[in-house]
Amino acid sequence: MTEKHDQFAPADDVFEALESIPGLNDDRTEREAAREQMEREHAIGLATIRQVAALTQAEVARKMGVRQTSISRLEARPDMLLSTLKAYFDAVGAEAIVTIRIGNVEHKVALDEIVGRA
Repeated sequence: MTEKHDQFAPADDVFEALESIPGLNDDRTEREAAREQMEREHAIGLATIRQVAALTQAEVARKMGVRQTSISRLEARPDMLLSTLKAYFDAVGAEAIVTIRIGNVEHKVALDEIVGRA
């Protein structure tokens, strides 16, 4: 049975209740380290893809219709829209395949297909 609440609880109370759950933050340090590593790999990844394509940031910027500084920022960003990522890959001549895994079922789909559905 779901309880009905007529008003919101203060955020501090909610966070305090969550933090009191045993074991909730046991792996927090590991999760934060993994997130930071993923962010580093992502930043390195875009620049590496561009370099493998033998393109400069200025050349990619020209193809995307933006300034070189935008490409520099983009390559360092930890998060971006899929449409932005697709535009970057198009500019460097790369194709991205996204793997979607639910349990033991895996489905691969081109980023072009995902972005094209929006």
